[in-house]
Amino acid sequence: MSIYMEGGMRDLKDVVEEIYSTYKKTVYNYLLYLSSNAHTAEDLTQETFIKVFKYFNGFKGDCSVKTWLIKISRNTYLTYIKKISTVECNIDECDSLYTGDDLTNVNESIMIRSCLSKLSEKDKTLIILKDLNGFSYSEISSILECTEGQVKIGLFRARNRFKEIYNSDGKEVL
Repeated sequence: MSIYMEGGMRDLKDVVEEIYSTYKKTVYNYLLYLSSNAHTAEDLTQETFIKVFKYFNGFKGDCSVKTWLIKISRNTYLTYIKKISTVECNIDECDSLYTGDDLTNVNESIMIRSCLSKLSEKDKTLIILKDLNGFSYSEISSILECTEGQVKIGLFRARNRFKEIYNSDGKEVL
């Protein structure tokens, strides 16, 4: 995606619209996993893209647009968390995550969401970024502003905590 075109720069509105159409689902799903609330995820997604439009000139290009967006999304979520005292996990509002008709898959998705909701924000973020969104260690270190080594260690520990929670509910993680 380039902000330049033959004869000069593209209109900022066009660039942001292209970014929005390309990444809105990625940002929404990330925020949905963090917040466990469809309405909150929609609001935070909108807020994220408002910030993208407002601060686009601050994008230095030292990471991918997707990485930059997730970083903004995470900061938007953290700001939201600071504004409220508690975040409730309402599994009924997560129906948009389920695309299959297989009840087993739905139940497994509910179990995963429930386990994720019991993790710290940091652990949840690491698992969501790596295991659900497929970000590289390098991209995650850029988003979280830490070293790749810290990401690897943190992810290892987060996965172990997730397994403990999952197994304590009578399930077995392979």
